[in-house]
Amino acid sequence: MYSCNERMCVAVQIDNNLVSVKVAAVLRWEILYGKLKPHKELYQDKIAQELGVSRMPVREALQILANDGFVTVRPNRVAIVNDISEKFVRDFYDVRVLLECAAIRIACQKQPDCSPAWAAYEAALRCIQREDPNGFNVQNERIHRFIWEAADNLKLTQIMSQMWHTLEGASNPYEEMCTSNQEHYLLIRCIEQNDPETAVQTLELHIGRSCKKVLKHLADEHTASKTE
Repeated sequence: MYSCNERMCVAVQIDNNLVSVKVAAVLRWEILYGKLKPHKELYQDKIAQELGVSRMPVREALQILANDGFVTVRPNRVAIVNDISEKFVRDFYDVRVLLECAAIRIACQKQPDCSPAWAAYEAALRCIQREDPNGFNVQNERIHRFIWEAADNLKLTQIMSQMWHTLEGASNPYEEMCTSNQEHYLLIRCIEQNDPETAVQTLELHIGRSCKKVLKHLADEHTASKTE
């Protein structure tokens, strides 16, 4: 959202579909990746103006972020950015591992039609070939969403959908996309072959790499802030 000189980092225009969720996603990313610094004050009017939305979805988005631990909302409706700690990140990924591993165990048992997952895998390969990280992220989410939905538990899918955008969004170099999609291949094969143990081991490594990437980025941001 804001840079250190109080200007928007990127002019983002958001449509009216699930506006508060999308505003929350933008703010989450910018808090986590250092565009919004700890202890910064966030004003509803300014955010609404910069994103081209009304104040209501901004208010709702800030409440979502407060529930997630990213901000503290004061009685005067000003939100203060919280300091995101290493423990915060590790706790988040621990929960994600528990839930998504449970989902893939169930998916293996149900052995659903994996053609949608394979289609997303092939699309991700094409994104890798043209070095398109944004396109890859779309296909990455589709593969993981297939796992959640294959478990056939609406509440689990809702929780995982909410968590998905919370600590994601870092850049994906070519090598990382290749490794990630190789793991996607293994996950889909495990579901087809009803191999939950290999699926869980692969998924733990897969999610663990994301956790390490976020922690490294946080450490780099903290180091940079000390030198400013």
